[in-house]
Amino acid sequence: MVFYAYLKHNHDNWSARYVITFASRAVADEWWRAVSTTTVVKFSESIRRINAQFYTHNTGQANAADSLTTNGVATQFLNKMFFTLIDDLGGRHLSIIPSPDHFVDHISGNSFFIRSKVSPYDYWYCPLSSNFNASNAVYVSRTERTRFRVSLGDRGTAGTVMIGSDEIVITLTTVNLSMSVIANSGQAIVSSAPTKSRFKFSDLLSRFTVGPTLCKDDQSLDMKELIYTDDGEAEWELA
Repeated sequence: MVFYAYLKHNHDNWSARYVITFASRAVADEWWRAVSTTTVVKFSESIRRINAQFYTHNTGQANAADSLTTNGVATQFLNKMFFTLIDDLGGRHLSIIPSPDHFVDHISGNSFFIRSKVSPYDYWYCPLSSNFNASNAVYVSRTERTRFRVSLGDRGTAGTVMIGSDEIVITLTTVNLSMSVIANSGQAIVSSAPTKSRFKFSDLLSRFTVGPTLCKDDQSLDMKELIYTDDGEAEWELA
């Protein structure tokens, strides 16, 4: 699904205004990572991200549109996005970009609910036992939900926009327990001593699937197991 953003000059209100069209929201975040960390300093100093759909640039340093054709900046995105120059202040036309139906910025260190993209009433849920040092299973539920904190694995990265290739840790917001998986079954758990505590951000979004429904006294409960798999059969989103 294509994703759009506005771009304007940061020193005036009339020039160098663009609509940026990205092949997907993931491409937008990856382009921002590339231009904000490039060693071509004039680009990293020129371009600023106000939010996911609004950027500024200082064309006296570098025009963001040139990031796609300048070596060492973001040439890998040449066929994944494009810039359209729009009217200056004296014009009478403005392309109104659509807002996504659901949008949450993937900011490291923030807390989120995690839900199914296909069935948005299905949320990750972790009922805690009284022993916080024990391992607790993570389930999928339509009536309960748990808030998780998703952070980059490196210290000092709070506030960074996360992309698919990033290593992340997933923790509960209320107690010091980290997401992990049981090696032989793939069942998702939280633990104070996780055996697997780091995942790719793309793993969170696509590597977990829904397992069997839990039963008690021959009655189905509103919880299904959450299973980590290599092939991934479900898509998840932060909410």
